Amino acid sequence: MKFPLTNALRAALLAGAATLAACPAPAPPRQPSPAQAAQRALMARHDSLMARMDQLYALKAKISAAHAPAAGPYLRGLVAADAAMMHWMHQYHAPDTTGAPAARLAYFQQQQQVLAEVSRQFQATIDSATLFLQQLPPPPTTPVAKPSSN
Repeated sequence: MKFPLTNALRAALLAGAATLAACPAPAPPRQPSPAQAAQRALMARHDSLMARMDQLYALKAKISAAHAPAAGPYLRGLVAADAAMMHWMHQYHAPDTTGAPAARLAYFQQQQQVLAEVSRQFQATIDSATLFLQQLPPPPTTPVAKPSSN
């Protein structure tokens, strides 16, 4: 069955088509500047380290609970890795976005190097603490008392 178009409907469709034809195409997404890209990469590294803080704290708790005489260096290493991350976060100050792009880029690149060192410290500390825990003898098991048969 064919539906006849009314003149009003035809006019509305033609006006809508003309309006759509007059709209500019959406602008392509802007590429981030080198400084913006460097800042994003820096924040991504920060976020990945922050995601590992729970692992650092869990290792610290396990080593503390083990009461192993040789645990001192591993506990100090975990504390130092945590302190290095906290120090980086407190000293980090993103430069003003109105500053010179080259200076902003240089700052983010320098901070990437500092955070890379914190990341290496994190990884080495986590690896050594994990290995230390794996080498500990298992905790003594408590024998289960058998119920007496009276």
